[in-house]
Amino acid sequence: MATYKLWSPPGNKNAFKALIAARYVGAKIEVPPMEMGKTNKTPEFLKLNPFGKVPTLETPQGGVWESNAIARYLARLADKGLFGKTAIDAAHVEQWIDFSTTEIDAPLCSWLYPLVYPNHFPHDQKKEEAAIASVQKALKVLDGYLLEHTFLVGESVTLADIIAACNLYNGFTKVFDPEFRKGFPNVQRWYTTLSHFPHFSAVFQVKDLAKERIKAQKPAEQPKEQQQQKPKEQQQQKPKEQAQKPAQQPAAAAGDEEPAKPAPKAKNPLDLLPSSKMVLDSWKRLYSNTPAAQFKQICVNGLWNGADIPNSPTSEHFEGYDPEGFSMWLCDYKYNDENTVNYVVMNKVGGFLQRIDYVRKYAFGVMCILKNSEGQFPIRGFWIFRGQDIPQMMKDECYDLELYNWEKLDSKALNATQKDLIESMIAEDDKIEGLEHVECKVFK
Repeated sequence: MATYKLWSPPGNKNAFKALIAARYVGAKIEVPPMEMGKTNKTPEFLKLNPFGKVPTLETPQGGVWESNAIARYLARLADKGLFGKTAIDAAHVEQWIDFSTTEIDAPLCSWLYPLVYPNHFPHDQKKEEAAIASVQKALKVLDGYLLEHTFLVGESVTLADIIAACNLYNGFTKVFDPEFRKGFPNVQRWYTTLSHFPHFSAVFQVKDLAKERIKAQKPAEQPKEQQQQKPKEQQQQKPKEQAQKPAQQPAAAAGDEEPAKPAPKAKNPLDLLPSSKMVLDSWKRLYSNTPAAQFKQICVNGLWNGADIPNSPTSEHFEGYDPEGFSMWLCDYKYNDENTVNYVVMNKVGGFLQRIDYVRKYAFGVMCILKNSEGQFPIRGFWIFRGQDIPQMMKDECYDLELYNWEKLDSKALNATQKDLIESMIAEDDKIEGLEHVECKVFK
């Protein structure tokens, strides 16, 4: 069997998935030293992963990225039962992988990141409480299942256990204190059982369980020379103002400094873009206010050509799509073959939209759940974002993003198929790309 290189800094729970799976199938993994921000920006690394993210697996056939995909690849190198014994076992393995990724890992990251990286993710108490509630809800489901099961699928370790345990690693080591863990005894029993197995304990150990929950820290202060300085003209007092100073207030001695004022809150880069003729909220009002009987005539046509907003008390007019100020995107779920249970897929999409509520001001999206002849439920989406890229805040904070393939569209060069697809999704047609349209969730 070939030797593989796994590019990742130490302690990355997403890399743990690959390291444990490799041990089960007997694959040899090297973890070369790397420096984030340098190694992952080199041309050689970007050939493996154009996003420069970790973990990335280097194979003789090229790069594999996305931690779950890496773990799946390694697990398939030898049949060691990591996907169970039957087709239904394999489906349940994928089900629990999706569950732990969307229902546990995503909200857990929203809880953890402001605590661990305060300079990059400002702490918000309300958002933290919402994230904790989401984690508890998911763990309650998991705990109930594990009351009667030793493993997630069958009677031995599968890839579902590996990925789910790794997704919970940061929770158990950083924020799941003893009091929190009391509410989920079966999850803790399962996690500690796994961590004693040799292939797990070689990567992480149960002794690392959190004794207390880490607390939110204040962002590190910038050095004085990096703090925002007053403009020169503001630092120099006007002669007239100096003359009006009371005599009893002597001028500051040389070398005295005025106390530094806190730097103003940084503006979102999207708020600093040049103004656009397209007002996103106007489009959303057009979408919401147009009667169903006239929807295609007014709303769909209005996206391209502009339209008066029906029932607007101010006679508001939507100017039409602006390709200079906004961008259009199509997305489709990478693992549609796993989407075999309707309500699970709906929850998957609903959770994704819930977790990106912070970008609502800058985005509009339509997520369509379809059904094919094989009983699968593919997910297809159309999005409009402010600016020419997916908002950076989504890239930084939303791990669901990596579960989808994203295609940027040139609105000025759309072919008939692309335009028909967009209009069908916006209008929520019964058939989309020849598939039954089961459910539509709109982000507006």
